[in-house]
Amino acid sequence: METLKELRENKSLTQEQAAKILDVTKEYLSMLEREKRNPSDKMKERMCNLYNCKIEQIFSACRGTRLLRKKN
Repeated sequence: METLKELRENKSLTQEQAAKILDVTKEYLSMLEREKRNPSDKMKERMCNLYNCKIEQIFSACRGTRLLRKKN
């Protein structure tokens, strides 16, 4: 499973660059990557477009989805 950080790094983007493209702060992106925050559905969609990946990859890279999987 790829993490959000790995998805970003695979596109050769710094946090600053990705944050600017996603129209968020570097601090917020950092929190997402460190699983301190869960992205909204709209943010997941933006990340899919930026990282050229499927929504499932974003969901699996996010803490909330992993927690849901553990419950099921």
